[in-house]
Amino acid sequence: MISNDSIEALKARLDIVDVVGSYIELKKAGGNFKAPCPFHDEKSPSFVVSPQKQIFHCFGCLPPYQKIITPDGYKEIQAIEVGDKVFAANGAQTVVTKRVKHPSEYDILAFTTSLSAKASCFTQNHDMLVVKKETAIKELPYLRVEKERALKFYGRIKSRSKTYNLKIQREFASNINKGDYFLYPIEREVRKDRFLDLSELWEKKDSGPDVTKINSIEIDEDFMWLAGFYVAEGSTYRGGIKFSLSATEVEYANRVVSIVKKLFDKEGKIFLRESRKNSLEVTVSSTNLEHVFAHLFGKGAQNKHYPYWFNYLENSLREALLCGLMDGDGCYSRNTYKTVSETLADEIIDLAISLKKIPSCRISNAFVDKKGTNHKQSYTIYFKKRESIEGFFESIDGIEYFFTRVKEVKNIGRESVVYDITVADASHTFLANHFAVGNCGAGGDAIKFVMEYEKLNYPEAIEKLAANYNFTLTYTDNKHNKPRTQVIEKLNEWYQSLLPHNQTATNYLRERGIYESSIEKFGIGYAPASHETLNFIKAQQFPIKEAIDVGVVGYDPTRKQTYARFIERITFPIHSANGTVVGFGGRTITGHQAKYVNSPETPLFNKSRLLYAYNLAKQAVHKKQEIIITEGYLDVIMLHQAGFDNAVATLGTALTQEHLPLLRKGSPRVVMAYDGDKAGRAAALKASKLLSASGFNGGVVVFEGGLDPADMVKEGRVEELGNMFRAAKPFIEFVLDEILSLYNLRDPKAKEECMQEGVAYLKTLSPLLQEEYKTYLASRLGGLGVSPSLIRLGNQQQQQNAPQMQQNRYRDAWELTLVKTVLEHPEFIDHILDVIDPSLLQFHARELSLALAGKSDAPELMEILVDESIIALKTQEELDAELNTFLTRYYERELKKVNFATNISFEEKAFYIRKFRDKIAKLKRGELVAFDN
Repeated sequence: MISNDSIEALKARLDIVDVVGSYIELKKAGGNFKAPCPFHDEKSPSFVVSPQKQIFHCFGCLPPYQKIITPDGYKEIQAIEVGDKVFAANGAQTVVTKRVKHPSEYDILAFTTSLSAKASCFTQNHDMLVVKKETAIKELPYLRVEKERALKFYGRIKSRSKTYNLKIQREFASNINKGDYFLYPIEREVRKDRFLDLSELWEKKDSGPDVTKINSIEIDEDFMWLAGFYVAEGSTYRGGIKFSLSATEVEYANRVVSIVKKLFDKEGKIFLRESRKNSLEVTVSSTNLEHVFAHLFGKGAQNKHYPYWFNYLENSLREALLCGLMDGDGCYSRNTYKTVSETLADEIIDLAISLKKIPSCRISNAFVDKKGTNHKQSYTIYFKKRESIEGFFESIDGIEYFFTRVKEVKNIGRESVVYDITVADASHTFLANHFAVGNCGAGGDAIKFVMEYEKLNYPEAIEKLAANYNFTLTYTDNKHNKPRTQVIEKLNEWYQSLLPHNQTATNYLRERGIYESSIEKFGIGYAPASHETLNFIKAQQFPIKEAIDVGVVGYDPTRKQTYARFIERITFPIHSANGTVVGFGGRTITGHQAKYVNSPETPLFNKSRLLYAYNLAKQAVHKKQEIIITEGYLDVIMLHQAGFDNAVATLGTALTQEHLPLLRKGSPRVVMAYDGDKAGRAAALKASKLLSASGFNGGVVVFEGGLDPADMVKEGRVEELGNMFRAAKPFIEFVLDEILSLYNLRDPKAKEECMQEGVAYLKTLSPLLQEEYKTYLASRLGGLGVSPSLIRLGNQQQQQNAPQMQQNRYRDAWELTLVKTVLEHPEFIDHILDVIDPSLLQFHARELSLALAGKSDAPELMEILVDESIIALKTQEELDAELNTFLTRYYERELKKVNFATNISFEEKAFYIRKFRDKIAKLKRGELVAFDN
């Protein structure tokens, strides 16, 4: 672990303008610096670096009057303060951590949707959450455009519930078009409140009768109906409350009297007015109720509302609230509700969506009729009977949303001052009054910037900055405390300077189709004769031993001579994830029998953990959520030239288990792009087995006919390449098909052996995938296949000559690695127990418990010890990195469970949400957190 004193000393040396300016071009703007945000595509600068505060921040903004939803109701953003609670796009509460107010540099765009004719307003550079029209049509089969006809919605197809491959897109407000869909979350943390506290609302009068104080009332369906009915038909008068009804609504009047008596022990009176024969009134004389109802529901028609948190009560209570509203002022024949209160209209929209109804709000402007009567602006909410292209419900990543269609986008000019908030939720989203929106959310100090920009964890970012600023870090375990070497960096610069002067090397690169810009981007160089390299190292006054230690120089003990490891070769520098050069790959241009060589294994260079060009590809990998893994340096370079900037390569070795932590970063889809020869297919098969057993999503592309990705790019077949990557054969199907191809399926005995090997592979997968692919294997076992019932995946007794692996249950590669680490390094046990408990493991909790107890002679553990495919972690640093990744995912899963839990109280839920979010935040800063059950 890096010592805290060392980290603080490095921080004191850093200047954020210098750090950020080394990555992007900054321009002076008053006391700050500005630039287009590097974390999302934009052309105008919304990214600010403050030298005074030593922080950076990116923001899109809202005009001061734009409302957002809080647990206390609808608030203008100018009234929001740090520490206030709002709602994230998934419906969960989150806390405002930052609020920014500044002059606007962008115009305001007003959006009206099928949900509401009332506009929601944002600056042009604000981050919007959207499903683009084209994406919706492509992914949702019930949205169709047939021939020249308009887009149509097919309810029958929609009724066949299915999970679709929809993703929420982030777009600038200026990129939103008519017909796109905004999203309103249905999910909400249900409150379990049973009583309404009236203790602060019950006023004790100095005069009048002595009335027993009511401290609280039960929140039941009767109360909720009364609340809705009062909002619709009730008002206060001096000394009480009243309800104004039509003469035909005697049933409602009686119900009001009954509920008031039950809840407040007050007598209500019903009487007909002689001056208005078609109306009746219910009155309840009580100054206390006057005060309570005025506080809860507002005074005057334009101010009517109810406590917003009512919309988060149990479903039956919300239904009763809506029923009361509709009984009071709704029109059942037209299925509408009309009000002059803007807040009430927004509340009812939210209430309806929570009950999976389909609301749409229209606005009638204020006017004066022929009789001279003034009519206020009103809001009519229509409750549609069925879903349509204008509004429907659909799930994305397990969260259900109401999709509302964008009807109009209008530029309404510029505000003098605009506001922005940042929230604690990792999604950097919040709920405006009519749909969820996002924000870049990027912000922090110099270390956080490097973490975000380079896609590094906290220790990696520290080490990256230390390398850039020639700062020597100290470590608490002392084993890392040695001077940082510059031999490789200097040698790399020298190799690059030699390349333009070697005609053979430059001709080779040109013939392969490599651009000058790519030579510069990838740092391609040329290594000369051995004595020239040795002379350069000596001239730079580097000790030869240091050069040997880092693998650029070799030593022959028999001849007692040193030699350069790269001689007359084109060099490809190989970087760690944080961008530090740790070794080289070299391609001969003099006909040496070893066409390619790599640096030897050193403390810096481990080819089983490194991927060529990952340092250049990692941003694209995170953005595209996909990584393409090839077999060669030239494949990667040419793919990057063609726009596939998420391509990397293994270093002359097959993909290994030690590569998996790097591949897990960002959880991308993995595409293996391998040659179609025997060696390539074997490597693809091994990698597919490893990745599928480890839970990765993705597939394999095999290049037949002697071609490779570099050849296809050179031939201009870029579109064909893209189609191949998109249509990669899923790992599991590839493995099963490769197994099937190895056997003569006309021979019954060979078919049985093939089935046994296929079953052995399936048993390395999760139980669900085993069942799903059992039929796939059975149907392809030659001729008419075999019955799926013969593919036995359970604990049935196996034949004695069946492979041992068939008898195992699902094997989780990461969990087995942890178990083997405990077995081989018992000195790590106390450290592991501080942060993890065997119960956290999903598949191998028993094995870990046995290992922690020191029972290494248990059969399950002996099997793990002799399994060479399971590789133990060697250092505490490696262990900490793996534990950090595992724990982050574990607590993110637990947080999601809590968000949707309905069997715990609101207070408990809030406690666990805070607890898990705190743990996740610490883990993302590189800190391991203590485990508590």
